Amino acid sequence: MKKLMTIIVVVVALAGGQALAQPGETFQAWTFDADGNPTVPEISLNPYGTATATISGGAAAPPEWVSTLLERDGVWKAEGFEQVTLEIPNQMIRNPYKELYIEIGFLGDLANFSVFPQPFGGTVELVSQNVEVVDPINNWKKLTAWYRIAPNPDSESVCYSFSGAVAAVDYVKVSTVCVPEPLTISLLGFGGLMVWRRRRAA
Repeated sequence: MKKLMTIIVVVVALAGGQALAQPGETFQAWTFDADGNPTVPEISLNPYGTATATISGGAAAPPEWVSTLLERDGVWKAEGFEQVTLEIPNQMIRNPYKELYIEIGFLGDLANFSVFPQPFGGTVELVSQNVEVVDPINNWKKLTAWYRIAPNPDSESVCYSFSGAVAAVDYVKVSTVCVPEPLTISLLGFGGLMVWRRRRAA
């Protein structure tokens, strides 16, 4: 519960106390409070559809949901190998590109990762990726990644896998924004300026 409340506070702060206001923006967060698989996010600010997360593991050791693991609540764990696959729906407009920001709390070592736009085609650029240890006692880590997909796809599949004697996923957060043409951005800004001026005049 503490994990979910922390994410809610962060979302409210980022959104200025309101729902996401800009067209093309989404936010979704999984805290895995229950054992649904695939599962929908506990927090979903995505006007274009419902994202899903599917947890899988090695053939010999399927993943298991546990209510508590090493001081974390709501965790998917597996022996040897675990993968989380996210399906994220987008604004279905061919904007020049989309930016995708991912954060995952996990145990083990990063084994593999990929992003596939749907429909296939276009380019996927990994702008940056970092893994840091956030709990040295229990060895919990935080992965952050930033991708740019061009052009904006209808949706994307995001796959991250982890290995280790015990591999586990504690939470996942995904924030996205579809970036329109510079002319469109200018027009949106101009429209907002005109509304502001009318309110000032009134």
